[in-house]
Amino acid sequence: MTRHAGSSSRLGDQRGAVLIQVAVAMLALLALASFVFDYGVMWVSRGQAQNAADAGALSGAISLAFNSPTDQAAARARAIAMAQANNVWNQAPSVTPADVTFPACPPGIPGPQDQCVRVNVFRNQARGNPLPTFFAKLSGVPNQGAVATATAQVVTGDTTACLRPWAVVDRWNEFGPEGPAPLPTSTYDKYSTGQGNTPPQENDVYIPPSLSGPGTGYSLPADRGRQFGIKMGPSGGNEISSGWFRTLDLPRADTTQLGNNTVQTNILTCNGMPASFANPATVCPASIPNNWTDTAYWAARGCYRVQTGATVGSTRNSIEALMAQDPSARWSNGDITGSNWDPPSSSPRVVPVGVMDIDWYLSHDPTGNNGVLRMVNIFGFFIEGMGDVDRNTGAITLAANGQSVIGRVMTIPATAVGNSTLPGNASFLVTVRLVR
Repeated sequence: MTRHAGSSSRLGDQRGAVLIQVAVAMLALLALASFVFDYGVMWVSRGQAQNAADAGALSGAISLAFNSPTDQAAARARAIAMAQANNVWNQAPSVTPADVTFPACPPGIPGPQDQCVRVNVFRNQARGNPLPTFFAKLSGVPNQGAVATATAQVVTGDTTACLRPWAVVDRWNEFGPEGPAPLPTSTYDKYSTGQGNTPPQENDVYIPPSLSGPGTGYSLPADRGRQFGIKMGPSGGNEISSGWFRTLDLPRADTTQLGNNTVQTNILTCNGMPASFANPATVCPASIPNNWTDTAYWAARGCYRVQTGATVGSTRNSIEALMAQDPSARWSNGDITGSNWDPPSSSPRVVPVGVMDIDWYLSHDPTGNNGVLRMVNIFGFFIEGMGDVDRNTGAITLAANGQSVIGRVMTIPATAVGNSTLPGNASFLVTVRLVR
């Protein structure tokens, strides 16, 4: 048989097979690129959508916590605006009013206040704003989607590190002819003879706040924005009326010597130590030793030594210094406007003020001059300036040389959360957190 020399070379030529292998490899590489790149786009966008949902839920909860606990319309509007301000793959996500709800908080979440905000965020085909695909288009997948949800909770707290050295008398139900206020013209006459006043004792009723409600004391939303005067001058004397206060002996983180804790220093700056109101199980002592350790220990549990020697002059100077740090801030339409601080609740003119159980205090110290007081609440106080409170009408006027610190009652951020023994309608110390 005759063998042709060129036949074996033609049969063994594999150059065409390489092209086939490259074509197959290209298809595999394109499929892998589609998976890696387009899947990466989806997961990056998923993270951005989650950020948008988190921001929206927190913004809605902040609105409920620090503006109005009942104004869901305003909370919804703020939640939508904040969520849409966070782009998802360079485009605002879809968030409609129906996507912002106010469900019961998830079970097992601590804290007595059941107030949550849920926000759903969409960047998908159903909302007409899908995410793009790049390599996946070659496989017939023109787009993709991302959805996220977040829930934020308004949480009541019981602790602040910036308490000012004032404890005002809580509200009570007046027995006498002054009316059911108490109005500034009303006086707490239950212990009047112990105070040395001329009116006879009356059966005024005071019920401190508890888990069951605010009692006769300050409450939300009724007292938010209420103008209030802390009476520094001698006009009230020992007469217990609205605005009557005691000066607190506050421990400070920057010193362990109580003698250095001037009232002016404690008005101007945070004391930096935990200060709380007492829970129902706390039994305050009849006296607290005059040392830093004991004072700090009991302040964290809602019991405080009463300090003497405060003057209107030093208080007025401190108030002027605080106002100079945020001079344009004003209370208008139920909120702080014109503040140089963001958020306005962080302004140095917003301070925590303690609320005392007046019945407990006077029953333990009938002269009302020294001793220990039991704190039952802490509210935020936007300082408007010095002024005066008319004893007959209760009218409040701002005046540079006034005898009272004038301001507005408001909520304020807490430094400890989930520990409050007060319900939402009695707690002015609040904060927000993501729970789902």
